[in-house]
Amino acid sequence: MSIFHLNRLQNKLKILFANPETGSTEVVITEESQYYIEDFIYDKIFFLEDGEHIVMPSERDGYRHLYLYNIKGELVQQLTKGEWDITNFYGYDETKKLFYYQSAEESPLVRDVYSVNMKGKKTKLSSKKGTNDFHFSNNYEYYINYFSNITTPPFFALYDIEGKEIKVLEDNSSFMKRVESFGGQHKEFFTFETSEGVELNAYRIVSPDFDETKKHAAIVMQYSGPNSQEVRNRWIYNSFGWVNLLAQKGFVIIFVDPRGTGARGVEFRKMTYKELGKYETVDLIETAKYLGTLPYIDKERIGIWGWSYGGYMASLCMTKGADYYNTGIAVAPVTNWRYYDNIYTERFMRKPQNNANGYDDNSPINHADKLKGNLMLIHGTTDDNVHLQNTMEFAEALVQAGKQFDMMIYNNRNHSIYGGNTRYHLYTLKTNYFIEHLKPEIIK
Repeated sequence: MSIFHLNRLQNKLKILFANPETGSTEVVITEESQYYIEDFIYDKIFFLEDGEHIVMPSERDGYRHLYLYNIKGELVQQLTKGEWDITNFYGYDETKKLFYYQSAEESPLVRDVYSVNMKGKKTKLSSKKGTNDFHFSNNYEYYINYFSNITTPPFFALYDIEGKEIKVLEDNSSFMKRVESFGGQHKEFFTFETSEGVELNAYRIVSPDFDETKKHAAIVMQYSGPNSQEVRNRWIYNSFGWVNLLAQKGFVIIFVDPRGTGARGVEFRKMTYKELGKYETVDLIETAKYLGTLPYIDKERIGIWGWSYGGYMASLCMTKGADYYNTGIAVAPVTNWRYYDNIYTERFMRKPQNNANGYDDNSPINHADKLKGNLMLIHGTTDDNVHLQNTMEFAEALVQAGKQFDMMIYNNRNHSIYGGNTRYHLYTLKTNYFIEHLKPEIIK
């Protein structure tokens, strides 16, 4: 039998073989990181049926790739190579001797599916431009492609392994017609360079009658958590209707991925190690600065919104970035990493006693006195993920700093804040708050 052993710092993983009769163990493979080992690494370890090989992801060359070992723990072959990350590993076809994986090889914005043999020869299997996610049959003779891009809602079709389409399972054509009846989705990717020379990926959503010759209010939407990614060539799933409603109200909606987010290699993704919130805030402030230079955005009317980790970032941007953000809404925000669960927090921050400054320097609670604009805090009383304590402690710090703010507490609601009329109330509240304070009327 095999045992995976991860130390508390989560930067050293051991694969051990154990004899259940004698209790003896032997370390076969050791994986180490100067930062931390993500759960993707140990979740995707795969033992081949030949009993002679193990395949596992590693980031040892600066990008996440697949590596083949023999049963003694000796490296046989690096299966994938390049300055790009694999983003999923589907498994191994014992008959064809092929490994199947998803990657961001073409761009961090897209996802394609490939096969690769034991010698590292790869073949691209996906053909559609956007986000492809294959779900294979047990014998790898067929797959369903879950596909979407910025103009195509989720499209599900069954294919044989040669790529021949057998049956369209759902094309969401009726849904798309309804979307088009409301003016469609006007989404455009762009990149910009920060003052530190960092290139960030972003996209905007605007109304069908958008006029670039006039000034508009803008809302930055982000999550920003480690290895997350909002800026992708895929259909918007979360808050699709609300985002487009705000655009039709006259707002320019901006999504951006700061440093710490995914599909751009280890250096970009893990530079937030031991300093969660620091570089993300810097990049989101740089985002507001950049938006303020655009001729169609009013730099005095830039807002920010986020939920959970995104709420944490919205809180930091409204305090540390108070000169650049006029209005913010923070839903279920982390406000001090001391209040969050240790298996997640210590992966990125280590223990508080070993990294006190990392915890304190980027806690919104310790920057409450910097608030200048309009801030709405929202939380559910039974949130067992980000505990209500986070919002209440931040609120107390704002009170003691003499800062006025708004707050909505939802009774007996968890981290998702739903049930009954709750979601409708929540999104109406957020919409009205942005309209009231950012005034989306176009300025000529």
